[in-house]
Amino acid sequence: MLGTAALLPSTAAALDKGVKAAQSTGKDTAVQELAHSKFAKVPWKAEPFSMQDVRLLPGFFNDMRELNRSWLYSLPNDRLVHMFRVTAGIPSNADPLGGWEEPTGELRGHFTGGHYLSAAALLYASTGDDYMRTKADELVAMLAECQAPDGYLGAYPTEFYDRLRNHKRVWAPFYTYHKIMAGHIDMYTHCGNKQALKTAEGMARWANSFVTPISDEDFQKILNVEYGGMQESLFNLYGITGKKEYADLAARFSHHDFFDPLAENQDDLPRLHANTHIPQVIGAARGYELTGDEKYRKISENFYNIVLDHHAYSTGGTSNGEMWHGSDAVASQLGPAAEECCCSYNMMKLARHLYGQNPDAKFFDYYERLLYNVRAGTQDPHGMLMYYVSLQPGMYKTFGTQFDSFWCCTGTGSEEYSKLNNSIYFHDDDSVFVNLFIPSTLDWKERGLKITQTTKFPNEEQITLKIDSAPSKTTSLKLRVPYWATAGYDVAINGEPQNLTATPSSYVTVSHDWKAGDVVTIHAPLTLHVDAAPDDKTVQTAMYGPLTLAALMGTEDLTTKMIYGPSGPRGWEDQYPMPTVDMKPFPHRENGKWVRGAAGDPNAIWFEQAEGSRQYRLMFRTKGRGLKHTLVPLNQIMDERYSVYLRNTTSEPPPTRRG
Repeated sequence: MLGTAALLPSTAAALDKGVKAAQSTGKDTAVQELAHSKFAKVPWKAEPFSMQDVRLLPGFFNDMRELNRSWLYSLPNDRLVHMFRVTAGIPSNADPLGGWEEPTGELRGHFTGGHYLSAAALLYASTGDDYMRTKADELVAMLAECQAPDGYLGAYPTEFYDRLRNHKRVWAPFYTYHKIMAGHIDMYTHCGNKQALKTAEGMARWANSFVTPISDEDFQKILNVEYGGMQESLFNLYGITGKKEYADLAARFSHHDFFDPLAENQDDLPRLHANTHIPQVIGAARGYELTGDEKYRKISENFYNIVLDHHAYSTGGTSNGEMWHGSDAVASQLGPAAEECCCSYNMMKLARHLYGQNPDAKFFDYYERLLYNVRAGTQDPHGMLMYYVSLQPGMYKTFGTQFDSFWCCTGTGSEEYSKLNNSIYFHDDDSVFVNLFIPSTLDWKERGLKITQTTKFPNEEQITLKIDSAPSKTTSLKLRVPYWATAGYDVAINGEPQNLTATPSSYVTVSHDWKAGDVVTIHAPLTLHVDAAPDDKTVQTAMYGPLTLAALMGTEDLTTKMIYGPSGPRGWEDQYPMPTVDMKPFPHRENGKWVRGAAGDPNAIWFEQAEGSRQYRLMFRTKGRGLKHTLVPLNQIMDERYSVYLRNTTSEPPPTRRG
């Protein structure tokens, strides 16, 4: 773990004051997980273990978290709080941050007072890092000094909301307001910081005073302006406190023009800004859990299915140019600004809610696909984060910079890499669900059950679960059988094969009289398969298990300036043809004449595994005629052009298989 020397001097010097401020807030251990609330009408059927009970072991997920920790350490609190102090009239000599946090930016405060607190709280919960907790407690105290008596807290004046009320041009004030509220709620739920809850309730009080005088008709017009997860945060406050006014205010943040068609299972997504609306659906999912309103359930379930069935790429990501386009438009929407990272973060959150309500393995098939293809690989070796995962052939990855980016995806990325242990294991009354194959430990304290998972997945196909401490009550293991596990899925206990039927996209239940030292071994062969674009079946992605593979296209003309700083690559200037593969058989002689054979086997896979290299542990190559292409997992590519999709010129393309 990094020491305090990793921080800039201004932050390290402020730490003593932060410790005292934190002690005065009545901070405690984590109060509760938001997944369960005594006020919920629809409790989750399977609940995640507290992050304090799950710890990552060495591996690339742990490496991602540590890079993120280092970057979070490097951001001084006085710079994070600077514009809040300026807005509140409190003197500040700190250097302002740049990018979306610059002093004139209309989203300033979204990261510094919101995402940062969420990331810090999640990092504390996932690691027990007391230094990170103390630094975040200090920031909560500094922000509380900036909160107005009426509860308003922001890095810009309330005049922004006057513009919103009067339907004048303004970016997204409630989007930023939600981030700040959510950060404080996370500081309460994961770090027990009571001052953070008080600040969040004050912010809700101000929001209520803003909304109450506005007619429903006029407020629906206001909701055309992006408002992030205001509904989710307000429902979460209700779930914590049981105060009905928060649930009532949350209900007012239901955008009927968006929600009503979804409740009827209508796909009205084309031409909508994707990440404006996904958080609204998360709010609906949370509303269903806390109120039992069936309309909220229909909205969240229908939306999820519509996106997966008609608006998702092979990686699982969604959006092009931040928008949804026509239903099943994939091959026609391979742009340089495809797959906004925030969309993937929020779709994972939604999948997690739906899984808790109905623990079906299909939700973690999707979650895993996003985790490996659009979350892993969007962080550079220094911890800098991406905005878009470009899908236009020949594009490349671009990253933010330490003090001058702070995009929305910087914020969600910093949260994602702080909570990589929060969905590996779930439980019901008598079972542990093993959903993800990530080196980690589980401590189910109530049962006395301790498990260590070791694996090099997806570089290797074996997963081992060791029982370090036997449970006090009969406990089954429910092991996820991924959608891609079509070539066998074997389970052994202490070396003895188990007679189990493993169906892809389901669970196998392993029951045993567990004793300390028992070892469960899973062998899950990763299969080669193809994901074809629904609007052009010849446009295809090579897949290896959950991994999206991409063709390497060289480093021509790439510079550091192109890679660092811009939110996405300049695709309008760089035009590269999509790589092609041709599996049609060569002509052959019959009776002394050359005969062109029929089209190849439609089930043939047009790529095969090759020997890896020091840089790419997993490597593949295309088969067939013409130029051979080298394929590697998308999440491993850095500083190189690539293409996720290739065109198969064979007349009979392989069938689609999607998770």
